[in-house]
Amino acid sequence: MERLIERAYQLALEDLKLDWKELPGLKSNPLIIECYKSVDGLNNPEMLDDSETAWCSCWMNKKIQDVGGKGTRSAGARSWLRWGEEVKAPKVGDIVIFKIGKSNWKAHVAFINEITPNYFVCLGANQKNAVGLQKYERKNILGFRTSKD
Repeated sequence: MERLIERAYQLALEDLKLDWKELPGLKSNPLIIECYKSVDGLNNPEMLDDSETAWCSCWMNKKIQDVGGKGTRSAGARSWLRWGEEVKAPKVGDIVIFKIGKSNWKAHVAFINEITPNYFVCLGANQKNAVGLQKYERKNILGFRTSKD
């Protein structure tokens, strides 16, 4: 039987076929609005500007919830550092959390799509204002997580 994280990753791969592009102003992409609904504290998600509101963690929560799991219910990417189980030797489909700049709170969360000696190719949301694949350097990693099942 497939693990929860594997089902969520497979579902996330399907998102590459959809139009996840952000829309400027209050005409947010309906797909992104649905992701906002998967977390707590984002009151009135229809009124959020997806070009101004970080949504990588919202999307990750939606993917986990859509396969029957319980995410972090937080829009904060660093909340994933406490989800599931820590992974020491990550593999494709696991979750990776990266720091953004020198901030103590800014971060990004995504699925690992490819592993190389110098970087990870990640499948995530709010990457170039859409769902897509992007390279991230290993030096910015905060942690790796997988489901507990």
